[in-house]
This record gives sequence, structure tokens and C-alpha cells, in this order.
Amino acid sequence: MTEAVHRGYRVYAMFYPILPGIADAPEQIDELIRLAAEWQAEEIFVEAVNPRGRGLILAQQALKSAGFHCEAAHIESVRTTESWSWYVVQLIKNIQHSVRKLYDISKLRFLLYPSRLQKHDVTRIKDDDAGVIWLGKD
Repeated sequence: MTEAVHRGYRVYAMFYPILPGIADAPEQIDELIRLAAEWQAEEIFVEAVNPRGRGLILAQQALKSAGFHCEAAHIESVRTTESWSWYVVQLIKNIQHSVRKLYDISKLRFLLYPSRLQKHDVTRIKDDDAGVIWLGKD
């Protein structure tokens, strides 16, 4: 990426999915945003892990089989609607904080399908939805 910047290419950062317990801690997010800032990314795209389908179950099983029991437990912890919704609220809050601190909030594009969020969590996010791109039907 550094070489691309030096050659004058347009640079974008895409961080998704952000997996719980693997890349969602504030210090891990800061590291990602520092890279985007260093590269002067035109936009920073972020997305939470998708709760639909068997993806979370398969990721949890693969992590567990590979001996990553702690990480598998974190994946399992967001498999309910309530816990996934809370994870998204916290992830958005942490991403926004990091981007505001280290770069430029106008560059953030947090892609979000709200259909699986709890209503009270939608309200929380809408209280400060800087950088959130609401997708899908209202």
C-alpha cells in the first residue's frame, strides 16, 4: 500500500468483516485506522460480521478446530440477535472514536444493514451515525 501511495494511486481502506474478539478491540481498530491515515485513504470502508446464514457457525467451528478456542468463543458470543446488535453498536462507537482521533470522520463508510439490529440499538446508532451508510430497506 505504501508503494501504491508513493506511485500516486488512489487508495481506499476496506476493513471487513471486523470479527469480534479478533479485530474489534479499540487498540486493534486504532492500528487499522493508523494504516488508513498513513496511506491517506480517500475512504475507509468498514462492516460488521454478517450474522445471516451459516457463516458465523462455520467460522466458529474452523477457529475451534485450529485451536483458537478464545476466538471461537467470541464468534459464538455474537450469534444471537441481541448480542450481535450490541456488538455492532460497540463496533461503530469504537470505529468512530478511532477515526475522529486519528484521521477524518468524513472518510468513514461503515456499511450497515439495520434489519437485524434491535430497535433500541438502531436509536443508539442514529444518535451519532457519522460515517454510517444505512443500507437496505427502512
